[in-house]
Amino acid sequence: MAHQRKEFQLTGWHVLFMLLAFFGVIFAVNGLFIYYSQVTWTGLMPGNGYEASRKYNREAAKARAILAKGWQTRVLVPKDGRIVIELKNKDGEPVTGLTARGRALRAIGVKGDRDLVFAERGIGRYVLNGEGLGPGAWRIDVKFIRGGELQWRAQAEFAVPER
Repeated sequence: MAHQRKEFQLTGWHVLFMLLAFFGVIFAVNGLFIYYSQVTWTGLMPGNGYEASRKYNREAAKARAILAKGWQTRVLVPKDGRIVIELKNKDGEPVTGLTARGRALRAIGVKGDRDLVFAERGIGRYVLNGEGLGPGAWRIDVKFIRGGELQWRAQAEFAVPER
C-alpha cells in the first residue's frame, strides 16, 4: 500500500497569505524606519539657518583673503624638536611682528598633544618657546596673529627623530 502524495495546489488562500506576509514585512520595516527617524533626529536645525549661512560666507571670505596674500611658510624641525617656522610674503621677504600660537597633535592618538607658543627670533623666523616636541609623528596647526586678527595659518606634518 503505497501512499500517494497529493499534488500541491495553489489556492486563493495561499495567495492571500503570501500577499499578507509580503505587505506585512513591508509595513513592519517602514514602521521601524519611521520610529528611528523620529527618535534619532528631529529635523530641526539649531539657531537660524540664514544667519549660520551668512557666518559661513564671512568665514570663507576671510579664508580667501588670507590665502590671497600668497605667503609661504617653511617648517624646520631639528632633532631637539624645537620647531622653527620661517614666514615670507609673496615677494620672498620675511614677515615680522606677528604673534604665533598653535597646537601640536600626535598623528595617532592624543597622548602628548600640547599647545605651542612661538617667539620671533630673527626677522620672519618664529621659534618654539620652551621644550621641543618629543620623538614621533606630529601634526601642527599654527596661527599667526597681528592686532587680534588672523593673518596666516601654517599646518604641517612631520616626524621628530629619536635623540
